[in-house]
Order: sequence, then C-alpha cells, then structure tokens
Amino acid sequence: MLTALELENFKSFGPRTRIPMAPITLVLGQNSAGKSSILHALTLLKQTHASREGRAALLPRADDGIVDLGSFKELLFDHDSSRTLQLGAEVSGAFDSFGPTRPLVRELGLDRFLINLSFRREPDDIETRFAGYELYGGHMRQMLARFEMLPGDADYETRTRLMERAILRSSPRSRHSPRGFPFAFSYRSALCTAVTDWPELWALIHKLWSQRRKQISESLGIAATRDRDPLAGPWAHTRSERPPFSSVREARRFYSSPFTADELRIRLKQWCAATEVLVDGFVPRSSSLSDMHLLPELVAMNPLVQMGWLPILDVGWATETSASALEDAIVRLFPLGPWRRPPERHYIFGGTSPGDVGYNGAQFPLLVYRLPDLLKEANTWLDRLGIGHELIVVSLGGSGSELFELRLRDRRRANAVEVALTDVGFGVSQILPFIVQCLVDSRRLISIEQPEVHIHPRLQADLGELLAFCIGEPRRHQFLIETHSEHLVLRLQKLVRNGNLRPDDVSVVFVSRGSQGASARRLRLDDDGDFVDEWPGGFFPERLRELGR
Repeated sequence: MLTALELENFKSFGPRTRIPMAPITLVLGQNSAGKSSILHALTLLKQTHASREGRAALLPRADDGIVDLGSFKELLFDHDSSRTLQLGAEVSGAFDSFGPTRPLVRELGLDRFLINLSFRREPDDIETRFAGYELYGGHMRQMLARFEMLPGDADYETRTRLMERAILRSSPRSRHSPRGFPFAFSYRSALCTAVTDWPELWALIHKLWSQRRKQISESLGIAATRDRDPLAGPWAHTRSERPPFSSVREARRFYSSPFTADELRIRLKQWCAATEVLVDGFVPRSSSLSDMHLLPELVAMNPLVQMGWLPILDVGWATETSASALEDAIVRLFPLGPWRRPPERHYIFGGTSPGDVGYNGAQFPLLVYRLPDLLKEANTWLDRLGIGHELIVVSLGGSGSELFELRLRDRRRANAVEVALTDVGFGVSQILPFIVQCLVDSRRLISIEQPEVHIHPRLQADLGELLAFCIGEPRRHQFLIETHSEHLVLRLQKLVRNGNLRPDDVSVVFVSRGSQGASARRLRLDDDGDFVDEWPGGFFPERLRELGR
C-alpha cells in the first residue's frame, strides 16, 4: 500500500511536502491550492510507465494519454528550469518477511521504504533526464542510500556486467530465451554514491554481529583451510567473483578480536556503496555488487544472514523491493477525472470486454452489458445509496444484435417507470462509473477528482459507506480523492465514531497556498471521529458565516 507521497518542485509544490496516505485519503482545500497536483503526480508516473516504447524519463503529455500536463518546464515549481523535480512514494507491506532485515524491521521500523525519484534537465539540453533516486526508511524516515545514474561508457560497462551476472543467475533454459531474460540493453544503470550513518541502525547491526563474533571467526577459519577456491554462495557465481583467499584471512583477523560499531560500519558500508542497479525508465530493477567489494564474511555466513540472525543493510534488495512495490501501485492506479463522459442513447458491443470503466468512465456500459453479476451488485449499491433507480440493460435489434441501451427503472413509483439514462439528471451518470469501477475488481488504487459533482448532499455523504465497504475484504481498494464535500467528510467521521472505520483508515489532507507555494497538512481523527488537529480557518466555516453566527 502507498503510505505517503512526497513532492518537491512539482507544479504548485516548492519545498519538499509530505502527503500522508491511508486506505481512504481525502484531499481538501481552496480552489487552485494544489489539490489536483497530488493526484497528477501519480497519474504522471502511470502515464510514463504505460508508454515505455519511447523510453521517456517522464511523459507529461501523450497522444491518448491519461492527463495532459504540458511540458517539463510547466511541471516545475515557478517554471524554473534549474530546479530538480522530485517525486517520492512510500510503500509498505512487502518487507517484514525478508531475513536480513527482520531485526531491523522490528526495532527500527524498516517495514516501509520511501523511494524519491529525481528528474532534471541540464542546461542546453532539451531532454529530461532521470537523475537517480534516494531511499529512505525507518520510523524517522532516515536517508539510507543515494543512487546516481552512470553516464556514457561507464554506464554501458556496468549494464553489460550486471546483465552477464543476471544471465548466470537465471535458469539454463531462460539464458537462451529472449522472453526468459527480462533485461534489455536500452536499460540504464545507477551506482550507490552515499550510504547512511544512522547511529541507531549501525548500533543494532554491531550488537547482533558482536554477539556472533566467535561463530563468524570460526566459519572464516574453516573457509581459510579449504583449497584456494574457498567460498561459494548467492553472491559468488563465477570464480572471478569469489573473494581472494587472502581476504578471508583478513576478515578472520578482523572478527578475532572485539570491534567497534564505527569499525563495522566502515567495513560494511564499503559493500553497500558498491551496489549497482539496472534502471528501466525510472524503475530500478536488478542489483549486484562490484567484485572488489564483495566481503567474504557475507558469503561465509550466508545461512545466518538469510535467517535474519545477522542483519545487513542491503540497499540493493531494499531498492528492488521498494521499486517493485511502487511499480505495483502505479500499475494498480486507476485515475478518474473530474468529468465522466455523458451517457449515450445507444451502445454497441464491439466484441472485446473491457477490464475497467476507462479513465473517463466511457466503458462502464460495456462492463454491465457483459457481466450480469456486476450489474446486480451495482444495483444493490444503487439501492443502498438511496438513488431510487435500478439500472437495466435492454438489447435492441433482435436476436444476435449487439446493440443495447441502458435504462433506469424508478423504484419509487407504485408502477415502476423506465427511462433512458440520457433522460435523467446528470449526477447519476457521473457517479455510476465510479460505483461500477469500485465493484468490478479488487486491490486497485482508485484516484478521483470530485466524485460529488452534480449529486445531492445526502448521496455525497452516502458515498462514505461505499468507500468503507471497498477498503475491506474482498475489494481491498485504496482511495485518493480530491473533494470539496463537507458531507463526505462528516460521514467518514461518523463511521469512525461508530466503529465501522479506524481513525488510521482515513487521512484528511488539507492543502493551502502561501508565499512559498503549496503545503499539505494531515488533520488527524480520534476514536470518536473528531479532529485532533484544528481545521485551518475552522471546519467549513462558510455555513456559520452565511447564517451570521
């Protein structure tokens, strides 16, 4: 799950701004404060990721794209081309089972990582470049490592070496199959250029390694008595990659006597700083280590490392895992804009069933035409939301025809009356694509601008019931919603107070604009559904002001 976004020099956001996220995230604030920019940051990454043929680092606009954000210069805060644009995403839920980090997860909070992507345009260059990324983690969001893209010949050499190692680690069958080998020579490569000095992290690693100092020394001693090909393990796949015999003896001397946390940190940081990764667009893929920095103790003690008895700061693994989680979130993202396509009087099924309603909602008629169970569930929610109409599909043109229309049956009348979807208020056709998208699949990150457009205040509030239902089983969606609806906020507060939601299930983010650009602040809820933090200017004070109170 995405637990936060961080934006810097992106549209209305100048200094780095953190947007905490939850299963349900509401973004509120005055017009032109920067609310849409938060949703556009994710949509921009999805649009770029979905159009990889051109290998663009960042794609603000594309033919038939999801969003048109203009040029890279227009993306930058104050349109200042000298600035570096940074988009960060914090992900969680994929890290606590990994052996080498298990003690670090438990004590330092490394159960989530933030990967901060940097984009810039060099002077006299028309191309936008992916400059690299930083990796953050822990309760205090410490910077763990920084990676910078390698230029020119160094980049080509590194890519070649990394792909050779990846081939060696793959199965024999996949080595001879282009489809079995996932890397391409159009990939770039990045090198770790900085590693954290976080005292608490290195103190914990030192404590656990010191407790097993004797065991490490004995294992290295056994390795030193073998033939001059002493070690093998997951980091050593060819003879040239195995540590020199002399380095085993040097490592044994290091662990034969007590060592300080600083000494261990310096030693292990060499290994971390040698990490190289392949990068596909802006997504880090596969990592490896330089031959000269491969530490023999990591190979000799590999079983203990894998079981988590000896934790390591594996920035390569953390990069791969966090990037994979980010990519998963980008793929799962489904953005709906502020206007859904108006209904048509007739539709025709073209022979291909869509998997979603489409970014403008235009595909939802085809979904309910092809999926009777989805239509039934949608009607259940139309009833629960008090809309008073039942959606029906009417085939036209006789047997074998794929022409149909959508009609609404007014269930409030003694004798139900059917009308075409085009002949009822615009609000119903605006909310139907959102309802259907919530029900058609699961585990999506659904972003939407102003779901309350053209709908009655009571229905705005009742949407909170749908959101609460869809973040649980079996849907397990996550929502990012830009809204002006006081009624939706009040209903979510009520659901928290009644125990249907936990306070942490809802993140209410208020965006405001100042002299330094936009800022975002989370307004927390307590167990009673009340705001812990004061609402800027009062909670929707317009009503009291109009009443003269």
